[in-house]
Amino acid sequence: MENNWYDNKALLEKIDALDSKIDGLRTDLDSTRVMIRDYNNLRQKVEDTAGKVNTIMWLIPIIIAAVGLLFTFINFVTK
Repeated sequence: MENNWYDNKALLEKIDALDSKIDGLRTDLDSTRVMIRDYNNLRQKVEDTAGKVNTIMWLIPIIIAAVGLLFTFINFVTK
């Protein structure tokens, strides 16, 4: 049967490799956090812009109707 024990040098090399992998994962996690934060800020901006567009889309027909009524009133008064 094969011996599965490692000597100190092999263990240190494995620990160093594991440490570098953990550092890489930490870096990836930090960049993921930044991307999520930026996405959330972008999403908030999109929602704010959509609210403004919806307000404008609601006001335009009212303004057009008011201008039409104004011209109708002016046309009626001037006759």
